Amino acid sequence: MRPQLAGFLTFLEAERNAAANTRAAYARDLTQWFDFAEREGIAENEISGEDIYAFLGTLKTRDKGLERRSQARKLSAIKSFFLYLEKRGHIKKNPARQLKAARYKRLLPRPLRPVELEKLLDDNIGDEQKFTGVRDKALWEVIYSSGMRISEGLSLGIEPFQNENIPDEIKVRGKGGKDRVVYLGAAAREAILEYLPFRADVLYRRRISSSGLFINFKGTALTRRGAYYLIKKRVAALGLDHRITPHSLRHSFATDLLNEGADIRHVQEMLGHASVSTTQNYTQVAKERLFDVYRKAHPHGRR
Repeated sequence: MRPQLAGFLTFLEAERNAAANTRAAYARDLTQWFDFAEREGIAENEISGEDIYAFLGTLKTRDKGLERRSQARKLSAIKSFFLYLEKRGHIKKNPARQLKAARYKRLLPRPLRPVELEKLLDDNIGDEQKFTGVRDKALWEVIYSSGMRISEGLSLGIEPFQNENIPDEIKVRGKGGKDRVVYLGAAAREAILEYLPFRADVLYRRRISSSGLFINFKGTALTRRGAYYLIKKRVAALGLDHRITPHSLRHSFATDLLNEGADIRHVQEMLGHASVSTTQNYTQVAKERLFDVYRKAHPHGRR
């Protein structure tokens, strides 16, 4: 099976338009499965559904309770891989065809509370490196203003931002290679304007050029891991909830729009969700937030 992995990943990219992160996750999951099958001495033509369930069971024991959602993703990777092998005639029988993942409870997104958002986006950066401070503020403002995924924000090119007239709408490419238009508010545009001279200075001193908007001290593109580390560092310094991640800003964007009465279909379009059912998770969050206000403010609403 292992030699077929490269072809499968190419298939995901070329025919399924799967994002790079999806392909990387599937590659990790399938490599774990290959390792298990080889370790257990399971011949390729003898694989059964029970073997695949046993694999998931070992992961659950090793990882001290693998979440059902993670189990479902790993099983999805295996089922997709075997279906690929079956359709190309590499196997006669698909052992994963009838397998079903355990149902998992979809976790509600965790948006930032207003006070958390205010602290995170505060102008008083308090960073010993001015470049890092203005860059991070620009990135967080862009994500909150537009609702982009962090990967979409980090993939922004410099071309639309090369003069003082920062556009209030830009086109981004989301999951599945689908383009959509997102919007930048005044705070985000001002933060980008403040950041651009510092970006230019870093590139000048390094004697290099970069096509990306958000860069690091070396002048190369800021990575997802780097952005995650930076927000965790700031969250810890401010004493905020440790669960806050770059994606929390996207959650806040959607929840705040719905709280202010935005149409769910419009929010779905701005988020780039393929299905409105995904966006509907935010309506529940909005209700929870309103009910929390009621409980705290109404004399008879307190527990």
